[in-house]
Amino acid sequence: MITDAPIHPSLAVADLAQARSWYADKLGWQPAVEPPGTLVYEVGDSAFTLFETELAGTAKNTVMNWNVPDLQAAIARLRGRGVVFEEYDFGEYKTIDGVMTFPNGDANAWFKDSEGNIIGMPWARDMPQAGEAVGAMLAAADLGRAKAWYADKLSLAPIAESEGVVLTYASGNSKFNVYHTEFAGTAKNTVAVWRFKGVRDEVARLRARGVEFEDYDFGEEKTVGGILSDAEGNVNAWFKDSEGNILALVEDRT
Repeated sequence: MITDAPIHPSLAVADLAQARSWYADKLGWQPAVEPPGTLVYEVGDSAFTLFETELAGTAKNTVMNWNVPDLQAAIARLRGRGVVFEEYDFGEYKTIDGVMTFPNGDANAWFKDSEGNIIGMPWARDMPQAGEAVGAMLAAADLGRAKAWYADKLSLAPIAESEGVVLTYASGNSKFNVYHTEFAGTAKNTVAVWRFKGVRDEVARLRARGVEFEDYDFGEEKTVGGILSDAEGNVNAWFKDSEGNILALVEDRT
């Protein structure tokens, strides 16, 4: 089931070679696996993918969070490698020298990769001092609607909630956030992926709960009944949540 499977961020890129070079040069990361048109990165016990698409650059919201044990040290290291941190003014809160600090001492910083993807680096005082990890950030125009949809359609309830700001969910051994932003719905690409065995059975189960699966025509390949499969046994299916985020279920042959 989807609730037992890990979910990981899926970042759209226009130029996979350029993105690979940027992530190596600026972040010091190398892909662990390289399926066609995709790069898979492992960060601690978490993972994310870069995939090439003509829809890269459409997302105007934060697409991934990268949690680090020491935010200031991480910022200094990244700036030394040429990473430029964004400055934001949200009215009550704003960044100062690239860092937004909240009254309780928590902080956040943001930067963009070579493809324009916005990556956040949140830090909390009560964050367990574990290793680094990444997580998907899903944009929502209406958090109440999103919370109800995830409960009704995916049987997921938040494990933490900041009213009107963010919902945090656990899925398998991973976590992801659904957060309120005026930029919800801008991403036209897949933003997060669940990988597990038994995707066809899960598609049937979710359909029974009212989830509508998308049909796509990729030229040589196209979905049939909402499912894309190949001779090697790979299976993919896509659906949208209540906020327009495109989410994928993937079953790899290996």
